[in-house]
Amino acid sequence: NPDELKRKLNAELANGRLAMIAIMGMLFQNGAFGTTGPEMWFPGSAFENELGVQAPTGFWDPAGFSSDGDADIFKRRRETELKHGRVSMIACIGYIVPEYFRWPGYLSPSEGIAFSSMPSGLKAVSAMPAVGL
Repeated sequence: NPDELKRKLNAELANGRLAMIAIMGMLFQNGAFGTTGPEMWFPGSAFENELGVQAPTGFWDPAGFSSDGDADIFKRRRETELKHGRVSMIACIGYIVPEYFRWPGYLSPSEGIAFSSMPSGLKAVSAMPAVGL
C-alpha cells in the first residue's frame, strides 16, 4: 500500500531527526560533563537535605559548583538563585501584561509616543526614544 509506506517512511524520518538531535545532546553532555550516566544527574552531595532539592534529580549541580561542600558559598548561591528566580518571574509578568493592558497617556509627550502605540516584546526597545534608554 503506497499510502501506508509513505506514512511509515515519514515516521521513520521524524524519528531519525529526533535521534540526531538526541545524539548531539548526549555528545555535548559527555564533552561538557564527562558522562551521560546517572552520576551526571544524581551526584552525591553534602546538600541533599537542603531546601529546593526535588525528586527525581535530588540535589542537581551538573557543573559541580558545590562539589567542595562549602556551606557558606552554597548559602550565597542559593540566595542568588532565589533572587534571580524572583526577578525572572517579574520579568515574565512584565512581558505578558502588555499584551492585555496598556497605561493611558504618553510614554514621551514631547515625541508624541503613547503607551498604546508601543509594540510588545523586544520590538519595544527599538521603538523607544533614544533618550529613554
